Amino acid sequence: MHGCVVLVVDATTGVGRRVTSQLCALGAAVAVVGAGHPGRDDDAATNAAFLCKELAGIGLVALPYQADVERPESFRALTGQIAADLGQVTASVVVVPSASGGEGPVQAFRVASGVVAASLPAGAEHIEVDVSGQGFSLEEAAQSVVERLVRLHEQWRTPSG
Repeated sequence: MHGCVVLVVDATTGVGRRVTSQLCALGAAVAVVGAGHPGRDDDAATNAAFLCKELAGIGLVALPYQADVERPESFRALTGQIAADLGQVTASVVVVPSASGGEGPVQAFRVASGVVAASLPAGAEHIEVDVSGQGFSLEEAAQSVVERLVRLHEQWRTPSG
């Protein structure tokens, strides 16, 4: 996955954290957004910074970014910031939380996902992972996303024709 820059939203817990760690281990540069969950008492930006520091400590490339799912416009400028820091975004992953916290957070993440998708450069892949009712374990869901991105990366690297 060397040369691949992936934006992962809700990257600090659950599926997002697993996807981030696996992509980094495969050589991708990952833009980590700890998007914060409405009503949850944590600091998403701090969580993202700690995860990036942990990954850098083992020689992997991840940088923290801040956005707020309750302010979807905060996602519009992310791809430009990431391009300046890491290179053009080749894929994005947005993890939509389970509905156990209510429909408000789910809807907020879906709106943010749409903003992220619309801000990607032409040809970049967007994956929205809805963790409610999948029947997958977190590990299986993360593995499925990573395998899809690896296949896409192989296609990007292989000249057509």
